[in-house]
Amino acid sequence: MSNKLLKVSNLTVEFFKKVALEDITLELPPGVHAILGPNSSGKSTLLKAIASLIPIKKGEVIYDGISISKLPPKKRAQIVGYCWQNPYQGFFEDSVKREIEFILKNTNAKASEEVLEILGVNKLYEKNPFRLSGGEARRVSIASIVVADQPIILLDEPFNDMDLDGYLSIVNLLSFFRKRNKTVIIALNNSMHLNLVKPDDVFVIYSGRIVEKTTLRELNDDVLEKYNIVTRKLILESAC
Repeated sequence: MSNKLLKVSNLTVEFFKKVALEDITLELPPGVHAILGPNSSGKSTLLKAIASLIPIKKGEVIYDGISISKLPPKKRAQIVGYCWQNPYQGFFEDSVKREIEFILKNTNAKASEEVLEILGVNKLYEKNPFRLSGGEARRVSIASIVVADQPIILLDEPFNDMDLDGYLSIVNLLSFFRKRNKTVIIALNNSMHLNLVKPDDVFVIYSGRIVEKTTLRELNDDVLEKYNIVTRKLILESAC
């Protein structure tokens, strides 16, 4: 079993001379790690920077002693799978089947049949991904990336638009990833989703900085309220 570390060192990202991420340092072993923060806090930017989808001003991302940004695109795609927050952004082909085949061709990988079964995309093969419902599109978008069995998986708000079956598919997928000893980073803005994810650790991001490192058990509503994240207490009280 692999125990390779993903190291993010002093990561800084700027857009139009405005700091989007500032001096972020993380050391992530295999397991499930949650990045929790309000909208526009830098969650998606952090995942994209780790995947080398956007330029980095300072710092680097290292996996198994290798700088990810220095790898050619095909090699990066074999190591890191980034699943878009907007699933339609990641589609290129006119059928679900061709979407699945696209990533496999570009990574020289064999399809992980377990992933396809867990996400239930087999029955959607002949459909146009751009015409799927939001939940279907998200499951297909995730499958079309992680089917290549990368060691690092980045999930950006994977519960959005999901119904009950969709929620269960993500929970089962995370369990599958744990058994496969993958490093999973999941970005969330809903603290209640942490109870489904059961992350090994929780990093709270706010205004482009990691402001808290904690665990699900130790995370309290005072921290959530301080950083403008909807508290679990508020959600439960509103449901009464």
